[in-house]
Amino acid sequence: MKIIHLEDLIQKISSEILANIVSERLSPIELWALSEADVNAMADLAEEISDTLLFLKPEKAPSIKRRLRAFIQPLNNFKEMLQGPESSIEASRKALEYLRRSVTESQEFINMAKEIAKNPSEGILEILKLREVYEAKEYISKVSVPEAIYMKIEHLKKSMEALKFRISNLEEALKDLLEQMEKFQEAASVFQKEQQQ
Repeated sequence: MKIIHLEDLIQKISSEILANIVSERLSPIELWALSEADVNAMADLAEEISDTLLFLKPEKAPSIKRRLRAFIQPLNNFKEMLQGPESSIEASRKALEYLRRSVTESQEFINMAKEIAKNPSEGILEILKLREVYEAKEYISKVSVPEAIYMKIEHLKKSMEALKFRISNLEEALKDLLEQMEKFQEAASVFQKEQQQ
């Protein structure tokens, strides 16, 4: 997500500043006012992405730092040139060259970032998977399990009530059956006596 945001910022700087002929006619103060927010955001985002890459693939630390430096150093030169004592349009043009170099170098940095994000170190991948499992267990223990148990208890209570009702009905039916059986036995006894007489 951060990589996409960085690409969007670079695209914005390319189209709104570098491709805009008016930018070359601006004084350093005007050019810095136009570009400051995006340039600072781009530098901050590149640093954040670099930190993530160092976590995902620590064995690539020298390459990550080298690519970041190649990307960020021209940005720093751009800032220094615009904030320096020289206030001519020529200073703005030189600064724009640094910005162009930074945008060019950004592609190598972004390609490396995408590659590392796709293929982090196996050890780190295992740690991330374990963290996901741990977080899932934490979530389940806090939310799902109590709710699931509550639902099961409620279901069990309803089932027990239904069972009680059925047992009560069975008891009534059994009582009726016993009464009928007693009446039948009495009738059978009377019938036998009458047959014997």
